[in-house]
This record gives sequence, structure tokens and C-alpha cells, in this order.
Amino acid sequence: MLAKRFSLVLLTILVLSACTFSSNKKEEQSIAKKVATILDQMTLAEKVGQMTQVDKRLLDSPEDIQTYHIGSILSGGGSVPKINTPKGWLEMVNGYQKMAMNNRLGIPLIYGIDAVHGHNNVLGATVFPHNLALGASNDADLVYRVNKATAIEVASTGIHWTFSPCITIPQDPRWGRFYEGFGQTTAIVDALTNAAVLGYQDRLSNVQNKQVAACAKHFIGDGATVWGTGTRVDGVHTYMLDRGDVQLDDKTLREIYLPPYKTAIAADVKTIMASFNSIRGEKCHGSKYILTDLLKEELGFEGFVVSDWAGIDEIPGDYKQDVINGVNAGIDMVMVPGIMEGQNQEHYKTFIKFLIEAVNEGSVSIKRIDDAVRRILKVKMELGLFEDPYIDDSHLDKIGSLEHRELAREAVQKSAVLLKNKGVLPFNKSTSITIVGSAAHNLGVQNGGWTTDWQGIFTPDFAFLDYNNDGTLTKKEYVSQIEKVYENKFEEKSWVGHFEEIDQDNNGKVNAVDFTGFMSNRVLQPNGTTILDGIKEVAPNAKVTYDPNANTIPEGDVVLAVIGEYPYAEGFGDDADLRLNKADLEILERVYASGNKVVVVLISGRPLMISEYIQNWDAFVASFLPGMAGEGLADVLFGDTNPQGKLSFTWPTSVNGIDVLYVQGSGEQYN
Repeated sequence: MLAKRFSLVLLTILVLSACTFSSNKKEEQSIAKKVATILDQMTLAEKVGQMTQVDKRLLDSPEDIQTYHIGSILSGGGSVPKINTPKGWLEMVNGYQKMAMNNRLGIPLIYGIDAVHGHNNVLGATVFPHNLALGASNDADLVYRVNKATAIEVASTGIHWTFSPCITIPQDPRWGRFYEGFGQTTAIVDALTNAAVLGYQDRLSNVQNKQVAACAKHFIGDGATVWGTGTRVDGVHTYMLDRGDVQLDDKTLREIYLPPYKTAIAADVKTIMASFNSIRGEKCHGSKYILTDLLKEELGFEGFVVSDWAGIDEIPGDYKQDVINGVNAGIDMVMVPGIMEGQNQEHYKTFIKFLIEAVNEGSVSIKRIDDAVRRILKVKMELGLFEDPYIDDSHLDKIGSLEHRELAREAVQKSAVLLKNKGVLPFNKSTSITIVGSAAHNLGVQNGGWTTDWQGIFTPDFAFLDYNNDGTLTKKEYVSQIEKVYENKFEEKSWVGHFEEIDQDNNGKVNAVDFTGFMSNRVLQPNGTTILDGIKEVAPNAKVTYDPNANTIPEGDVVLAVIGEYPYAEGFGDDADLRLNKADLEILERVYASGNKVVVVLISGRPLMISEYIQNWDAFVASFLPGMAGEGLADVLFGDTNPQGKLSFTWPTSVNGIDVLYVQGSGEQYN
């Protein structure tokens, strides 16, 4: 009887599976037929327009969307509407879409954005921990829920595509993109890739049944570049690792870096972004072997390949040859941001002109063009953009919602890594604590790069900058403290400019009210919670003294030193030494001199070089760019939740990586 029942259940499952397969097959065939019908009606100019993506900041005129049949608009870091609110985004995107839908064939735009740790360009959105932190949680369900929440907020503003997840496997912590990866091993990244893609691309029944396209990036090997091979960009900045050369053999490259892409493709990832790096001297953007032979033919990827920001420009040769080589290599949609500093002709109108010429001259086949456009139209149709390209304003309350904010708190809790504890943690909620350090009250450090601005925004508080603690901030104090944080990365002109902007009466002095008002306009989340504020919320009965520069430490207090890195993104974060910043080192020296017990919380996007200092610490917690929910870290410090995070990488004692401070999987618990 039992065997019979089992057979019936199995039969039912097989029948349902067959029906689902049949239904999916019919839908695929229907989409393919519709795409073919549209493609047959398109002119060459319309096809090339679909292959063109422009940053909204660099669009000469919104009418160009219709005139040049533009297939996609993006918002890169800092590319925001005039009024950076959820409604402002919605109205902007719908406006661009309306322009596109006026075209002859009614082909909708697909709007892209770097929503890499939440909808991080939008004021008021939920900002989650970066991928390195999620890797420390090693919790696939958490990754799925975080990315689905992000997709909900993205879709609620009318946007259809996020350039995420980053499934790199970074090896060198000196790389400025180390925090974008889940971890340093294939196993960790591969295990979380499926959850990441499914979370982003889940059908959103609570947001007009919308679906957001994910983008697995960067194909391939971007975490394995060799120091000193990075690309010189914009004629000024030289990256040491970023956009550099990968010198691995094919076997190693396939074993380490290819599995997450197989997983992403199996999860039906809609788009994949080509990598800036080269493989043994050949730029990925210009490699037919990488983008067509390997990705499309061998792995069977059926979505479309998008270039990175002006990525084809780095292919050797003049710009027209770059266009030819990039498209022939297998790039389907080219991110042509527009005219940037140091660029002369890399404009979307020039790109369109050159590609049309290349087809007419026979340098690019119409077959290659049709393949690219077919892939693009297929994704747009799968997302339902042809049926319903707009979104109404009834979903804006989901952006920064309490539910998502609580999820951000949970993510911070589960990703915090306790690496040392000599019985000091968890804190008692009535204890006396002195809180010091540059990152204790700094949302910009918590968020890291890709937050409001491409590079993120350093948001020091007045008390940290007012070194003399006299209630008045001078330009000298301001510049001195900022320089201690940035050191050789310090750009005096911009920071002096900020001070002069605040000092409107031009008397060389700024008070706390003026400074705080200035900073509040530069912070992504008006509802974000710093670690200091999180502690006050979680332990309201604790006696908390906030003295960021550790000028006066009451005897007997436990000292909580919250230290960290300045925000950075991409090659601007390439760093040869990874020392703690000078300001925090000076603060720690004063803490040591007090004789008080010290607990260190390090906010960073990678392992910093701490081996010569850690013997002075009674407890040590690592939190990898936790985002807006500082209260989540307070929950861990006061024992409301047990530390769960484990390192997803090896923590070296020095940048050469020869000796190890902590191995992958390190992490303690309270009980």
C-alpha cells in the first residue's frame, strides 16, 4: 500500500513537472515568435539604437531616446533626478519610458542602476550590508530576502534592471572592489549566487507583478588581477589592480571563476556584464573566445551581454575599431555613457554612427546585430515591459519600509564576526562605556562605496573634526582630521571646497549646527542609524560617553573604539598598505595609555593590517560595511543576538599574504 501511494505521488510530481516544462516551453516559443516579428520590421538604425545604453546625465536631450531609438538608460553612481526622492525617480523613469514608447514599434526602455546593496542611489531607500558581509553570514536565505527586498524597492521606482550581483572571487585585499564579492573561495560564492539571482529576479506580486533583471558580473576573472597591471583611466588616475591583467591558465580560471556563472545561468540570470580586466593581455570586452565561444556557446547563456562603463574604450585601437571589436566579440548592449573628461569622441551618437557604418561596410555582420537585438528584446519581453512598461506611485511606501529596515538589521546581526573576546563581551546594558573612533558616528563609513555617490560619501561628525572640543571648527582642524583619515589619498581641493561651502560668512569658523545641516544633506538615508545611535537605542540605560578623539576617558569605563576605512569604489580603493588610518591609530594610543579595557569594532571592506595592534585589544568585532542599520551591531555587542558571522576569506598579517592572522571560517560566539 505504501509503495503504491509513493508511486502515485511520484507520478503526480512527474505530471506537474511535465506540465510546467510544457508551459515554459510554450511561453519561450511565443516570446521567440513575437521577437522575430518585431525584428523583421526593424531598420538598422532601430536595431543599433536598441544596442545603445546612455547615462541619463549625459543624454543631450530626452528626445534623443526617440530620435536614436535608444534601448536603455542607466543611472551610474551619483546620476540622480533633480529631486532625489522615490517619487522623483519614478516620475523621471516613467518620463523616459513615455518618450521611448512613442517610437514606431513601441519598444520599451530597460532602465539600469547600480543597486548593489539596496537601492543605494535613492534617498530614503534601505541600504543593506555589502556582499562581503553577506558572505560572512553564509546564509543563502538571507541573501535571497535581501536581494528580493532590493528588487521591490527598485521596481517601485519604475526601474527594471540592477547591475548586480557581483560574483567575483577576490584574492587580493588591496583591490578596491574586494567588498563586492561574497568571499575568497569558489564554494562560498557559488553557494550564494543562486540565492542572489533568484532574489533579484523573483516575480513581485506586491509590485504590479513586476520583475527586475539581475546582472551577474564581471565576466570573467576580475578578482584575480595582478598588482601593477591596472589600467590608467581618464588620463589622470592609475589603478594598480582594478581593470588589470589576469595571468591564470585556462584550467585554473575555469575551476575557480567559472562555477558561479554556471550557477547564475542555471538560475536564468537575464544579463551578464563583461569585465574590465584582460586575460593574459587580451581585454575581455574584445575577446570573442570569452564572450561568445565560452559564455554564449559553451555555457549556453541566452540573455544579453552588456559592457561595463565605457568598457569598449579600453580595447586597443581607435574608437571605431573598439566598436567593431567589442560587438564582434559578443557584447550585445554597449554602455556608452557620453562625453567624459579625457574622452574626445566616445559619445552615443558617435557610437551609433560608427556601428551603422561598420555594418554597411561589412566589418560587423547583420547576423551579429540581429543576434544582439534578439537577446535584448527577449529580456524586455520576459520582464513584461511590452505589456506594462510603467509603474504607478502606489508602491512608494515600500522604499525604506519598516519591514526592509528590520531585514537590514538582521543582516548586520548575522554578518558581524567576533574574532577575539577576553570575557569583555557581551556588554551589560547598564555598563559605563566610552565610545571613540572615526567610524562611531559616521554613516558614510558604514555604507562604504556605491552609496548616493559612486565613491560613497565620508560623513564625519562635528565632534570628531572638532579636535580641540571647543564647539567651533576651524579650517585647520577640518583639513587636519580629514587628512589623517585619507593620508596619501587626500584630495585637499575638494575637502577645502566643502569647508568653504559650509562657511558661508567666510570667517574661517563653522559651528555644529551649520556643519550638521551640511552633512545631513549628503547622507543617503535620513533614517540611517550610526553605531553610536544604535547603542543608545539598544541600551538606553547604559552610561555612554562619546569622545571620538579619546581626549578624556573616565577611569573604569570600557572603551569601545569604532574605527574604519574611508569610503571608496573600484580602482580608487586600490591600496598598497591597508594600514589603519592615522586618526584612529592616534586615538587607540590614547586609549591604551588610559589602562581601560578596549573593545575594537572595525568597519571595513576588506581585511586591514592589524596584527601589530590586536594584542592590545580585549575584544575584536569585524563588520564589513554594514550599511544603515547600526543598531544591528549594537544587538551583537550587548548580546541580544549571538555573533554568527564567519570570515569568508583569509585574514593576512601583511599585504604580501605570506602569514595568516585568521583563517577562513574564523569567528567566535558568546556561548
